[in-house]
Amino acid sequence: MKKMWLILTFVLIISMIGMTTYAGNGAPSGAHYNLNIIGVSNPKTADMTDSSGHVIFVPLDGKAKIELMEAPEGESFNVLDANGTDGPAIFQLPAPGLDPYNLADPGEADTISDYSVFVRPLGKPGGWTTITTCAELKGDGIYDLLSKNFSKFLNNMDGDAYASIEQVGQDITMRTKGKTNFTNVTAEMLTILFKVEVMETVDGVVEYFTEYVRVPIFSEIIQGEYWDYDNQGLKLLQVRFYPVGTDVTENDLLTN
Repeated sequence: MKKMWLILTFVLIISMIGMTTYAGNGAPSGAHYNLNIIGVSNPKTADMTDSSGHVIFVPLDGKAKIELMEAPEGESFNVLDANGTDGPAIFQLPAPGLDPYNLADPGEADTISDYSVFVRPLGKPGGWTTITTCAELKGDGIYDLLSKNFSKFLNNMDGDAYASIEQVGQDITMRTKGKTNFTNVTAEMLTILFKVEVMETVDGVVEYFTEYVRVPIFSEIIQGEYWDYDNQGLKLLQVRFYPVGTDVTENDLLTN
């Protein structure tokens, strides 16, 4: 009976994957929410908090913070403050429907997102950007995901916030000449990957190990989530949110 259940589950997963079709630009076909992040040379001064557009402005060269707000029940994606040149921009989006987990042992954690994020660089060739998802720790929940005694976090920090060790980087966002394609960046933009040094005593000797914990945005164990947008001359990054799932454990295979 168990074997039959596993076979049926496998067939169902294959069927669901087959239902998602992709366009020639590398993104899924069908409805989506589109967000354009535009790099500008001069800071914007107009009020941009009317939530009417799908655009966020950031410096053409330098850093911007895009604060992430969880969408209230019944609401979805929305730009709440489009101006990232005079302070943080604010973007509202739903919780991704993921559970935090230790990469070494996901257990029964839900690792397939409710929606997926794709990006592609556009505009004048030559620029690129790096996007890092950051957040502060809240409470002690992350320690429950470790298999051994906590030693220290190995992530870089931005003030009190921890920066994920994964980024959407130059290899994805470099604007080259000609056609550009979308890349799936769901794991990088909707989760934070923590690198943690842990320790245990073996025969009276303290030994140190490295573990990785993936935590989705809006999890109860983090707070103050934002995207650190470090722009290097990129005029336009197109970000699309599609109602299809991504298994974020696919990124775990890339972790050293």
